Order: sequence, then structure tokens, then C-alpha cells
Amino acid sequence: MIELFSADTPNGKKISIMLEEINFDYKVTKVNLLEGEQFKLEFKKISPFSKIPVIIDHDNNREPIFESGAILMYLGEKSNKFYEKKNRLKINQWLMGQMGYIGPMIGQHHQFHHYNPGKSEFGEERYFKITKAIYGDLDERLGQSKYLAGDNYTIADIATWPWIARHEWHDVGLKNYKNLTRWYLEIAKRSAVIKGYKFMNKELEIPLP
Repeated sequence: MIELFSADTPNGKKISIMLEEINFDYKVTKVNLLEGEQFKLEFKKISPFSKIPVIIDHDNNREPIFESGAILMYLGEKSNKFYEKKNRLKINQWLMGQMGYIGPMIGQHHQFHHYNPGKSEFGEERYFKITKAIYGDLDERLGQSKYLAGDNYTIADIATWPWIARHEWHDVGLKNYKNLTRWYLEIAKRSAVIKGYKFMNKELEIPLP
């Protein structure tokens, strides 16, 4: 059984969606970010940077695994799903693109544009432009390929999709990017994605373009 320490964020949803996709038994231990539970000593012992998500595989070595990309790779290898060996280099590239660029940059856009508007014109303009560029880059890629790493749905898609699921916060206009919209809606119809998206709030609905 997998224990998932998480919160209802895009990074948290990556792992709940993956666990639903591979049909692994798991339980969720909520980490209340607003109350600062991520900074408590007991959580920092399993997450050195005080970030969610973290998993503990109670069927294996009980070693905590932090960083959502590393968790997806571990679960992909363990389940032998969505992380095919013959295409692993390309999957890793798109996964690292999400981890190092897409998530951090869109996350800053959330901070300046959604949570703290009016506090920094420079920050709002910078991260809006970067987020718009990310939409364009993803749209271009998905005009060439069904999924990010090729013809098959992989952990690279699972990592990226929850960030685009916050498109209403971005004010970029997802529907203006037809290839990205096609990809987003195809993934949004997957039963595991629907369940994983609602892992902490059953009332949530996936936002349409």
C-alpha cells in the first residue's frame, strides 16, 4: 500500500492521478499547507525541502520518496506502466521540462497573477508572458505528436496536465490553442484522471476550456 502525503495542488494531483491510473492501493495523508504543516520537523524528515508530495511504499522498503517527478518515475517502474523503456529518454526530457520549467514558471504566475495581483507589475507581466509562451510551446509540440513524448500517454503527460487544469487562473485562453486543448480534453476524459483530480474534494469538476 502506498501512503501519499499531499495537498490539493497540481503537484499533488500528479501522484493521485498516477496511482489511479496504475490502480495501486493507496491512502492519503493530508498536509495542510496553509497551516504550515509542511515545515514541521516530522514532515521535513521525509521531505528535505518541506514540499509535497511524498510517498512511502509500505509494501517495499518504506523509504520515503520525495519530488513528484522522482515519484512518477518510481511508480512507472514499479507498475511497468506509462514509462516504457524504449522511449524513456524522451519521456524523461518532457518530464524534466515540466519539473524544471513548466511547473515553476506557471507556479510563479499563480503567485503574482492569481494570489497577489497588483503587488508587482514586473512579476505579473514577466510570468504571464512566460506562461503564454509555455502554452504556445506545448501547443506546437502537440501539433506534431499525440502526447508529449510520442504516440503514447506517459508520466510526462500525467506530470504536465494538472498544471494546465488550472488554465482558468492563467487568463491565457486555453481554447486559443487547439492542439493543447485537444490533448487536455482527451486526458480529462480518462476515468483515472477524473478520480485522481478529485482525490481530496469529490465535488471538484475538471474545468473545461
